Amino acid sequence: MSRVHQAGAEEALAELAAASVNFGFLLPLEPLLLLYGTGAEADAQARPGRSLAQAQQFAEVLTVERARLLGPESVDGASDGPVHRALTELRRSAAPALGDGDGDGPDDRSRARLLVRHCFDLGVWYFRLRTAVRDALSFVSPAEWDDTPTTSSRRQVTAREAVSDLATRTALLNEYVPVLRRTFDRRTPPETASRQSLRARSALLEAEWRVADLLTEAGWIVRDGSDAPHELPVRGVAARDTAALDWSAGTDYVLRVDGQSVGTVKVQPRGKDLHAGIARIRKADTSWTASAERRMPYTYATDGVRVLFRNGDDPEPRLREVFAFHQPATVARWLREAAADPQAPTFQGRVRRHLPDLRDDDSPRDSLGPVQYAAVRAFESSLQRGERRAMVQIAVGGGRMVTAVAVAHRLLRHARARRVLFLVDRLELETQALATFSAYSGPGDDGRKFTESYRVERFGPDAVPSQGVVVSTVPRLHNVLSGGNAASGVSYRSELPPESFDLVIADDCHRSVSSRWRALFDYFDAPVLGLTATPSDQALEVFQGNLISSYTFEEAVADGRAVDITVYRIGGIPTRPKWAADTLEEGFDLDVQEPPGHRHSAVTGKALNDALTVFKESLPSMFPERAGLDSGDVVLPKTVVYAADDRHADEVVDEVRAVFGEGPNFCQKVTLKGGSPYRLLSQFRNTVELRVIVVVDLLTGTDIAPVECLLFLRDVKSSNRYFQMLAVGTRPIVSAELRAVTPGASAKTRCVVVDPVNVTRHHAGHPSTTRKRGRGKEAYEAPAAAATVDDDEVMERWRSFLRAGNGPARKLITGTVRLADGDVRRLHSWAESLGRPPHGLTAERIWSAYERTGVTVSDPRRPRARKGPMDLLALVRYEAGLEPHPRPYRDQVFDRLNAWIDHQGRTGRPFNSDQVWWMEHIADGTAAYGHFAAASLDSVPFTLRGGTSGFLRAFGERSAVRLLDELRSVLT
Repeated sequence: MSRVHQAGAEEALAELAAASVNFGFLLPLEPLLLLYGTGAEADAQARPGRSLAQAQQFAEVLTVERARLLGPESVDGASDGPVHRALTELRRSAAPALGDGDGDGPDDRSRARLLVRHCFDLGVWYFRLRTAVRDALSFVSPAEWDDTPTTSSRRQVTAREAVSDLATRTALLNEYVPVLRRTFDRRTPPETASRQSLRARSALLEAEWRVADLLTEAGWIVRDGSDAPHELPVRGVAARDTAALDWSAGTDYVLRVDGQSVGTVKVQPRGKDLHAGIARIRKADTSWTASAERRMPYTYATDGVRVLFRNGDDPEPRLREVFAFHQPATVARWLREAAADPQAPTFQGRVRRHLPDLRDDDSPRDSLGPVQYAAVRAFESSLQRGERRAMVQIAVGGGRMVTAVAVAHRLLRHARARRVLFLVDRLELETQALATFSAYSGPGDDGRKFTESYRVERFGPDAVPSQGVVVSTVPRLHNVLSGGNAASGVSYRSELPPESFDLVIADDCHRSVSSRWRALFDYFDAPVLGLTATPSDQALEVFQGNLISSYTFEEAVADGRAVDITVYRIGGIPTRPKWAADTLEEGFDLDVQEPPGHRHSAVTGKALNDALTVFKESLPSMFPERAGLDSGDVVLPKTVVYAADDRHADEVVDEVRAVFGEGPNFCQKVTLKGGSPYRLLSQFRNTVELRVIVVVDLLTGTDIAPVECLLFLRDVKSSNRYFQMLAVGTRPIVSAELRAVTPGASAKTRCVVVDPVNVTRHHAGHPSTTRKRGRGKEAYEAPAAAATVDDDEVMERWRSFLRAGNGPARKLITGTVRLADGDVRRLHSWAESLGRPPHGLTAERIWSAYERTGVTVSDPRRPRARKGPMDLLALVRYEAGLEPHPRPYRDQVFDRLNAWIDHQGRTGRPFNSDQVWWMEHIADGTAAYGHFAAASLDSVPFTLRGGTSGFLRAFGERSAVRLLDELRSVLT
């Protein structure tokens, strides 16, 4: 190019740079970037196709320049950075061939504008990399960027014509592009020392770019520190320090809310120690931080990927990792709360200062049992210590849901928690949780229900209340945070930011910590309480080994809150591999290292028929107390069958119906993918006809107390999953309710596990045998053996309790009065007080001790039932010398009933079999609860025979009420 033309080109480039608000700063560094950036901006509105092509050229030039300055190896290793992502998007813009009319639709126009912004951001990065200047540069949207389409063609001008618009200026410079490109290609890489310095600077610039995006995403306006606060009429400003010259020390931001400086952000390149960055941030002595009018309690350190946060207002400020920066509105609320309560300025401070000990919270005995009481105290102690993760193990029947509700109630009431998130893993448990919150009445609420004091809502659009509880299934919440794409992981949602909740409670947390859902726990900046009956190693790892309270399956059995397991093995049954590619109930369990589509050992074909035949013929030996005197037949107890996959389940259903000679109402397949699973489960729980359900995997949290048999027709590799399967059959049930759905049954004393596949050989022990584990290096050692308490010690504790004057009212001990409703309630409250420390005893455990020492006498004709407060009353009388041998309360009730029926018959008042059925079930209710209320006639099992109406028909409307009063007098 001649000198004349070169001078003309330089003059034209200078004029273009002066005219370009957004790309003019690039001229001294690389004219090609000025040309392509300005061209992309100029054509974005009228000719987006050309704009996309210019953006691609911009990316190609900058990619070459980046490799020249930083080295190819440095560029390849930064594939996850914002620079790489922006360049990749520009190169893949799929611009059509140059020319008018191609790719000029509204969508192309919008995309062209976005890519122009990418060009600008990359240009700023390149400028700062080359110059080490920290000045902030802001993109200015061109005035013509509106949604009005333009159809005007490009005007042809000569080189001597005066021009003003960018499109024309860039068109005039097109002839100089080849020359500029040759000059660009002849550049040589910088010296090694200079390249190392550029790499260090690039790493920090990438981090700054990420951080600016994170701050903007959270609602902060990113500006230079030199901008005057009064000139920025916005709530939250992140003011960037542009004065510091030491690139190795990183970048500082000061966070300003409503014009006040409230916090700092330390930005460091990836690989640097973020903890050290926070330590230095307080020592920084810059004019812009030193002039802050007030303290700045909120401190962040980040590399754009990890964000560490420290709240200086906490009682013991500690660093914690957060998903994103907190929103300005959140920080403003924190400031208001700190000003309103300087002694307890944060939620953790309020927990420490305002949360009373559970023993001082009015009368918690009315709402919590001993297991729940211990769990609530343990969690609150963990929360006061500042621990962010805590797990509580409560075996089936121990009251996990009530424990969670009590925790939420106390934190809302005393610590002024704004929101509590309660997570469950399935819809049925969500409904159950909402019902539990609605029914709960906490101490000090004057009888008001939870929902009368606080909002409790199911999670959904606009469902986050200003204060209260949000209940959600894990999949639904994850779907919202992942934008409907579960494979993409969770991402920031401004409408549901990480600071939305003060506490997260996860029921059945052993399921929600799988790799599919675990990110939920990392998203929310809140302490997490996990509740589970079967803690797994995976769950313990997520909860940092902090198992703060443990109530095991063995303890639940001893207390009568669960029934024990009996294994019935069927030998000689061959199995075949069965592909489990269509799992119905849940996804793959990661505590078993098997790929999707793994194979189970399953019983199929003729072996399936043989196993079911043996099962049917063995029922009299499994339940000998139910075998009829004449036929020896036993009605099949409620049975859950575990199959390998969907097709195997269909085969099992057909074979069960064939072996037992029954129709569709006898056996059904239950899946969560269709077929009205909850309706079928309700029928299985409450009707006589449906005896067997076939499932593929877990029924976790499903309360089907009548289940007495579990039949495994597939192997189970995971011990944790196996024990969860067993838990379905270990729930106790009132004898009257069991007899209502299982004819011939008297009481549920055990769950029989039928094992034709030797699944029990993999899994020794019982469900939930894990004991309490603490933090530290020993956190993952083998669990310690369960502590045992012998019968002598149990009896001594019991007698010590009585000697201390803790017995019931004298009139109840002597039996001189008929028990009224209030007497029964006081007896139950008294029995619950016995279960709390330091005694820790239950009626079942005490009675078992007397039973094993030969003191108690039971009627061998009657099955053993769970013991309750009324049985304790018999032991009190024995210890007082009023009874020679204590007898179970149920035996006493039925003795009275039988004697009364015999007496009525001798006096000319016989009863038919239907009437005897009503009286025996009324006696059952009296034995279970100590008193029978007329309202109970409208519940199971009486509803199976018409409820109150059926009772009136059986005895006649005139005499039915008198007979009920007479029965209640006789039985109590």
